[in-house]
Amino acid sequence: MVQIVPPIGLAQKILGSQRMKEDAYRLTTHCLRAEQPEGVLLYHTLTGELLLLSRAEAEALETLSGPVPPALEALIPKWFLRPEGADDMALADQTLDIARRFERDDGVLTKYLIFLTTACNARCFYCFEAGIEKVTMSEDTARAAGAYIAEHCGGKPVELVWFGGEPLVNVKAIDTITDVLRRRGVDFRSRMDSNGYLFDQALAARAKRNWNLEQVQITVDGTEEVYNARKAFVHPEGSPFQRVLGNIGLLLDAGVPVAVRLNMDEENEKDLYALVDDLAARFGGKPGFSIHCRVLIENKGVEPAAYTEEKRNSLAEKAWAMWAYLDNKGIASKACLARGIILYFCWADKPNAATITPEGRLGRCESHIDKGLWGSVFSQERDEQVLRQWREHRSMGEQCRNCPLYPQCGRTKKCVIHPARCSPIERAEMQINLSRGILSTFEQWKAEHPEEQ
Repeated sequence: MVQIVPPIGLAQKILGSQRMKEDAYRLTTHCLRAEQPEGVLLYHTLTGELLLLSRAEAEALETLSGPVPPALEALIPKWFLRPEGADDMALADQTLDIARRFERDDGVLTKYLIFLTTACNARCFYCFEAGIEKVTMSEDTARAAGAYIAEHCGGKPVELVWFGGEPLVNVKAIDTITDVLRRRGVDFRSRMDSNGYLFDQALAARAKRNWNLEQVQITVDGTEEVYNARKAFVHPEGSPFQRVLGNIGLLLDAGVPVAVRLNMDEENEKDLYALVDDLAARFGGKPGFSIHCRVLIENKGVEPAAYTEEKRNSLAEKAWAMWAYLDNKGIASKACLARGIILYFCWADKPNAATITPEGRLGRCESHIDKGLWGSVFSQERDEQVLRQWREHRSMGEQCRNCPLYPQCGRTKKCVIHPARCSPIERAEMQINLSRGILSTFEQWKAEHPEEQ
């Protein structure tokens, strides 16, 4: 038995070592396994510890019944083995509750998702902002936003996400906000969600130099014909597909990493494989280039989809297959394991994060652009009742009791993206990320410890 990653410090501090009893033991519910030529990896989703078991130890674990054999006794203090009848869900709840008490909400805000505009030069059928009034941030509001960020970051580095609509519809606001931050001595970095169409060589260089742009996520939904139809750009010049791919190259050449997002549904799933082949041929091996895949969220957009349970299971399997294809191509986005207890599960859940609307209103969630707002960049007032509502989490159901992902899963009561039920698509995407993180962590360990193989 070899420890690949030690337990998270705070988890170790809270839990200590589990005492050995005379009871019969079983493997904890909160564990993911990964078969490897060297043995079997066990990852504890509550403590964060990663172990490598030999084949003999793994076989002993498979047949565990009654007293624990000496070869597996070390798994008891590490919480991988639990007494029969123990409540793993309650243990996770207690641990997370104590961990949250170590966190302090000091009112400092260091993460901002900024809606520069709700206007867009594309008409994606799945856009969750369909029907929202088109508003673009004014220069005065951008200046006030920059000042608010500087005054509420507590002197700490700031992370900005440029969002829309299409954020490049309002480049002036980006320039204004970053100019204010630079003059105020604020250390900041930024990233952007964009369709990529409006970039050019000069803007790519400016984004790197002036905006401290560290990554652009660009959604590409298929090969040329499929992409152009699904994105439905307004008054395009030539082929939008070719222009966007050309701009990806300009961004990479300027030193700005590009994360291509594949939005998958059953209509474009097969076409995405041809797209991946094309992107790999054009950009594979270029520093900063990666691809990740997400299944389209149902019940959102101009033409909302309502998946049956059969379709959800089918799309979950297709997501697994696409990620495997991306990994084999060597262009999948990197995955890593969390090195802290996961207490916050989305942007809206983070106490140090906020959204800024085009009018300068403050909120929590990018999907709640016109609801759940709690303040303004023009005022120091905060609606504490609304902020408390954003911190309320849904009670997890009995379907979570036997789920290995439970310690790293959760959602706020106000969440509108994920329904109350747990979808096979959500579980698959979460498990994909964790499984890839386990394997990449193990590969890194092997590279750093050749003597132990």
